[in-house]
Amino acid sequence: STTYHHQQHHIHHHITATTKTNEIKPSSIITMTAKKIITPALRAASLHVRSSNLSPTLSKSAAAYLSSTTTTTTTAGGVVHTLPDLPYDYAALEPSVSAETMEIHHSKHHNTYVTNLNVAMEKLDAAVSKGDAGAIIGLQGALKFNGGGHLNHTLFWENLCPKGESVVPSGGALKDAVEAR
Repeated sequence: STTYHHQQHHIHHHITATTKTNEIKPSSIITMTAKKIITPALRAASLHVRSSNLSPTLSKSAAAYLSSTTTTTTTAGGVVHTLPDLPYDYAALEPSVSAETMEIHHSKHHNTYVTNLNVAMEKLDAAVSKGDAGAIIGLQGALKFNGGGHLNHTLFWENLCPKGESVVPSGGALKDAVEAR
């Protein structure tokens, strides 16, 4: 697909820009860290959300948000994504959303994205250290799917709040729609 070829071109451009030649040197790939590849790959994926209304600024902010709030750096320099704590209790959204639904969605469903993203990152580290460009490219789907799922859920939790903490817009179409409900 066009998106796939664009992403491959983006990765090739990133690697050749890093090596400052028109060919990929195995020694250069080996010295590249996963962070140098995954950050641009996640940012590139976030730019292909299939929403013509999503601005590039928002896409970059989302990628930066994911990188800064849900990661820790290991002593070896690797990045480990972590499940963020909710800013409210699982029961805080009842009766709209049950505590059981919140707990399963957060601790199991969202955590699966985090776990699988970390597995893909480990595989990426191994592929980079071996200079295996095929394996690096082959991990795109897992990185996009699990990185995107993690990012979407992190933003989802941040946009929910208990009934008493919500704020009705001061005017406009959104306020009219809320009040009409």
